[in-house]
Amino acid sequence: MENKNLPINRRHFLRLSATLASGIVLPTSFTACSRENASNLVNPKQTFVQPTMLEAKNGVLDITLTASYLDTQLAGADPSKQYAVSLRAYGYDTKGPSYSGPTLIVKGGEQLRIKLVNNLPVNPPFLAFRDLTNYMKPNTTNLHAHGLHVDPGIYSDHQSLEYGDYVVDPNTGGIHPAGGFRQYVYQIPKDHPAGPFYYHPQYHGSSAIQVASLMSGVIMVRGPVDDLPEMTQADELIFLFQAPYFASSKISNNYGAKDGSLEKFSQIANHPTGYGMGSSGQGNIDIQPVLINGVRQPTIVMQSGEVQRWRFINTQVFNYLNLSLDGHTLHQYTIDGWGSSTYQDYPDARQNNDKGILLAAGNRSSVLVKAGEPGTYLLRSLPAKLAQGKQVVTLPGDVLAKVIVVNTKKIMAIPPAPLPVSSFLSPIADQEFASAGGKKRSIIFNLAGNEGLDPSRNAPSAIDRALADAKAITSEITELAKKNIALAKEELSRMSGKPIEGSKYYPPFIFPTYDYQLQPANVILQNVILGAIEEWTIYNCNSISHVFHIHVNPMYITKVNGIAVDPYWCDTVALPPGGTQEAPTSVTFRMRFTDFVGPYILHSQMLQYSDLGMVQRVTVVPA
Repeated sequence: MENKNLPINRRHFLRLSATLASGIVLPTSFTACSRENASNLVNPKQTFVQPTMLEAKNGVLDITLTASYLDTQLAGADPSKQYAVSLRAYGYDTKGPSYSGPTLIVKGGEQLRIKLVNNLPVNPPFLAFRDLTNYMKPNTTNLHAHGLHVDPGIYSDHQSLEYGDYVVDPNTGGIHPAGGFRQYVYQIPKDHPAGPFYYHPQYHGSSAIQVASLMSGVIMVRGPVDDLPEMTQADELIFLFQAPYFASSKISNNYGAKDGSLEKFSQIANHPTGYGMGSSGQGNIDIQPVLINGVRQPTIVMQSGEVQRWRFINTQVFNYLNLSLDGHTLHQYTIDGWGSSTYQDYPDARQNNDKGILLAAGNRSSVLVKAGEPGTYLLRSLPAKLAQGKQVVTLPGDVLAKVIVVNTKKIMAIPPAPLPVSSFLSPIADQEFASAGGKKRSIIFNLAGNEGLDPSRNAPSAIDRALADAKAITSEITELAKKNIALAKEELSRMSGKPIEGSKYYPPFIFPTYDYQLQPANVILQNVILGAIEEWTIYNCNSISHVFHIHVNPMYITKVNGIAVDPYWCDTVALPPGGTQEAPTSVTFRMRFTDFVGPYILHSQMLQYSDLGMVQRVTVVPA
């Protein structure tokens, strides 16, 4: 999984200061928020915007999803400051593009049909200069059902071509812009676990640019847990955490992209955590402001004693969230889309060493929250460690939403444990693993050129700098001499009235250059037999906490850094930070390769790194 094409001496990608503060920079309007001052609020207004909810009928949910540009305004760190943007987004059926795709609700045994139409404009022609195996097409797309346990293949036996969760498109494939389309069909297994999943593009080379626009939406799988009386009485809120990247006059280098646009891979690869857009205080790393369903810091109104179920989906392409609600406990009952029979409780993390619900890019969570005493409370993302080594890198905290609890009393209960869980999630015990052969594999995540986040290791030597400077000066002197000779010949030609060869100076033509070369994704590296049960260890050789995601089948996490943990199911997991090639960190999981054959991928859910080549192909073959 190495990528040796990253430039070594580019600007330090995280723009670190000598010390990184972990304090939370609050907008002025929030600095005085507390439980006591809410009693002065009269008829508070809820500004939380729920995405459109579409539910299957008669066993089928059939929609047309359209990719196109959305011209709108988005807030920066300060909700009152809006920026005009033109970003890629989804619309559906006859509806135009919006801040998120619709939420698609299905049950086990039902069918989800999505016809994806690509109305983005044709790809810029200059990309044709790229190596055909490595270049990026920013407006070619496809669709990934993140976390769903569904067929990853192509249904060639149908009268018209239909696709499952197929994302291994060759560079000549994908859904072409300016009218291309593809019919996706996801048959949800009857025993599919209930929880939040989501859809987004996964076309290799372009996934980061498209997801870092507004191209994502939620898939909600319902199950027995949702039919519990206490669940049906609780309002459900969808939190699609987004952090759109776009050029702005506030940013020193937009790589030639127009204000409000995201058109260059360097915009997100050179600044993976974001630009801050006004959020960064002195000593803090810049992070892209987080929106919830397109809104910055919305207000949620609850009644005292009311229970709501919140679905958290982190669609960011790089950054973590560390979620905590002031004065309240978040009762988590799914990790990603995979349920648990018991709750994992997260009280106010400010009194618990800042240990909130940690969501890496692509992670999801379902929680129940019961409103306490009347007052105003903040839903926060507390500081989260991104890397450790010679320098510890901490993402600063942020305020994500404001929760106002009003005095109206409402008596509601949280469903008692144990909660119903699908048999699909039965533990993979040692005996089952051994009886299946006990096969183990190792996967290495190593982003070359970015070890340790230590600037001294990435900086060129004094000799290298001197040689580069000498070469540049020599080139400038040569071109200046050519220009002066041409000017002299032009003057002689004018005086004599006769043309003289070489009297015109033409500056040297420079072919487009790119800071990054994207590696192909369609190399078969992991072959697995259908029905196998295997144990994989993912090794992290970098200081940064990479995020590992594998398609189709969920992971049963058993060890972290070789030490046994309470096992749990997920499909996206943060690898421990602080790895080196000599002493990598690791996560170990077991996996049942059930139900489906065909090719799919494992990759970094930090999508910039996936596009750069931190991706492998998995092929499940018949027994």
